[in-house]
Amino acid sequence: MATGFGYVHLEASGLVKTGPGIVHSVLLSAGSANAVATVYEEVSGSGDVIAVVTSVLNDSVSVVLDVAFGVGCYVTLSGAGATATVSYL
Repeated sequence: MATGFGYVHLEASGLVKTGPGIVHSVLLSAGSANAVATVYEEVSGSGDVIAVVTSVLNDSVSVVLDVAFGVGCYVTLSGAGATATVSYL
């Protein structure tokens, strides 16, 4: 059974979705340094912050957000080797 969720795997900052939607969850994996993923309600790395997710080096954290956005969803990543998988509707 299909859930309707899409997802984007990011190895650098990037656009998740343009237009309205819901950011469901963020799985952030840190590499050789602590990692930070900042989730924006925008199509670039600025604007209203939806969430900030952090993880310590060589670890992962998963956060369920279920937050609506109107303009789009963009995630910035920092930290060496950081990756994020963002699921959305």
